[in-house]
Amino acid sequence: MRNWLRTLLFITAFSPALLSIAWVKYDAHSLTSEVITLAIVGVIGSALPFLVLRLVERQGEFFTVDIKKVEQNDFMLLAFVGSYILPFLLRAADLSVGSISSVLIVLFVILWLINSLPAHPLLRMLRFRFYKVESSSGVVYTLISRREILEPKQIKSVKKISGAMLMEVY
Repeated sequence: MRNWLRTLLFITAFSPALLSIAWVKYDAHSLTSEVITLAIVGVIGSALPFLVLRLVERQGEFFTVDIKKVEQNDFMLLAFVGSYILPFLLRAADLSVGSISSVLIVLFVILWLINSLPAHPLLRMLRFRFYKVESSSGVVYTLISRREILEPKQIKSVKKISGAMLMEVY
C-alpha cells in the first residue's frame, strides 16, 4: 500500500471536528450551505477509515516480520478528542470553509511526511488498538490490531499499509 492511504486514514481522524464545527455554525446561523458542506465532508471523512481498513484487509500485501518489542501507541488520542470539542469552546470564532480547508491541507502534508502516526479515535471506539512495534532488525512500525496485544509473540500475520504501518490480520 502507499503513503497516501496511510495519510488518508489519519487525516480522517479530524472529520468529527468538522461535524462539531457544522453543529456550532448551525446553532449560530441556522442551516446554511457552509453548514451542509461541513456536515457532508465530516460524514464522508468519518466513514473513510473503515473503507481504508477494508481495502487493506482485502488487497494489502502480507508482510512477514519478527516482532521483538510491542507497546501501546495511544499517546495522541486525547489531542484528537480535544479537537472535536474545541469548536464548542471557540464558538465565538468565525471559521470559514476556506480556513478549515487550509488547516486540513497543512495537516495532510504533515501527516504525509511523518512515519509514526497517532491513534485514530473513531477506530479506537470500535476497539481497534494502536501499537508501536519493533522488529528484530530494529525497524519500528505502527501496528493496528483489533485485539489487545501483550507480548510480541502474539503477532502472527500482518499486512502492510505503508512503509512504517502494519495491520494485523487473522
